[in-house]
Amino acid sequence: MDVAEIILVFSSNTKILNAEDLLEEKNLPFILVPVPKEVNPNCGLAISFLESDRDLILPVLEAADLMPAAAYRRAGDLFSVWPLVH
Repeated sequence: MDVAEIILVFSSNTKILNAEDLLEEKNLPFILVPVPKEVNPNCGLAISFLESDRDLILPVLEAADLMPAAAYRRAGDLFSVWPLVH
């Protein structure tokens, strides 16, 4: 089974920065990355984490009303829309 990266894209800079602060405060495993041009050609930042950390990251964002506008799964060079709900 390959390890996939999840990219969360938010609707505003404020939301991404609030999400970053919250996840850092909770010591959760993520990194802040540029939004890949393959999913959005505009500039911006996104949150990236391993798919296996889904159940750590998403409940924290949901409880704080900081769910992303979109999510993508990256496996190698391939991106696909990733569902935010199980």
